Amino acid sequence: MAESENPPRIFLSYTRKDSANVKELYQKLKQAGYHPWLDIEDILPGQDWEQVLIKAINDAVFFLACLSTNSIDHRGVVQQEIKHALQVWRRKLDDDIYFIPVRLNDCKVPEALAKFNWVDLFQEHGFSRLLTAIRTQMERLGYVQKITLRTQPMDELEEVRILLQGRDLFDNDKNWMAKGIKHQYEISERNGKKLVIDNATGLMWQQNGSEKHLRIADAEIYMQQLNRDKFAGFTDWRLPTLEEGMSLMEPKKSRNGLYISAVFDEKQRWIWTADKNAVDMAWSVYFDFGNCSYGRVDPSYYVRAVRSVR
Repeated sequence: MAESENPPRIFLSYTRKDSANVKELYQKLKQAGYHPWLDIEDILPGQDWEQVLIKAINDAVFFLACLSTNSIDHRGVVQQEIKHALQVWRRKLDDDIYFIPVRLNDCKVPEALAKFNWVDLFQEHGFSRLLTAIRTQMERLGYVQKITLRTQPMDELEEVRILLQGRDLFDNDKNWMAKGIKHQYEISERNGKKLVIDNATGLMWQQNGSEKHLRIADAEIYMQQLNRDKFAGFTDWRLPTLEEGMSLMEPKKSRNGLYISAVFDEKQRWIWTADKNAVDMAWSVYFDFGNCSYGRVDPSYYVRAVRSVR
């Protein structure tokens, strides 16, 4: 499968009274790495909105009918959108996932839509189930979501669970049903230094890392020293972001007893990331427990440096 140059669109149909909830869904889907389509965001001034809506539904790979007590008896544009989407659905294969009713609250699903299994967004794992449906159909259609992980650290990292779910990154606590990334590891050696290149993410890692635990301030000094020494011939090594660190997490323990491939040295069981939630709080990745967490910067963890190769 090849990466898609035109990422699949997700059409969001809703009634105006639900704008706030649907806008939140729109932002979550974007944060999860997808490409939702919302009229108030994507119709430009001066465009013929009726023609734009029809084209957007025709071009979309998914149609999300956002249902609530506000919308089930509502007459207007939303009903026209649903009727047109059902016509599109009739041209799909029997097992295609295209039309997804999304309940925003505990409302009755209209009889005409009851044939489709719906998802309850207001339930704890509702958004996760929605992402699973989207990901399943994308795989059937041959789409490969481009794996581009954030490289810049953040001082206030929010919605970590959504971040993990969107990229299907495994975490024993926050996303335990995830499959994780299908790595394309390549072991390399440069200037006598052992490296692991992941061609799936475009990242180059130290195969081992720091020899001892370091506090976060010392971890940053360690990184500066790597670059001064031109470790493996490069001067752009850095601490990984949380996504990058969690991209190494495997859904099952490997032969080294850790949730990370045995191509890596097993000594670095816990590593720092560059992300913080406050001045004195930072995120860490735990390959022995298979999860990530944030805590005070006082403890000492290992460092595994990373750099981008694409």
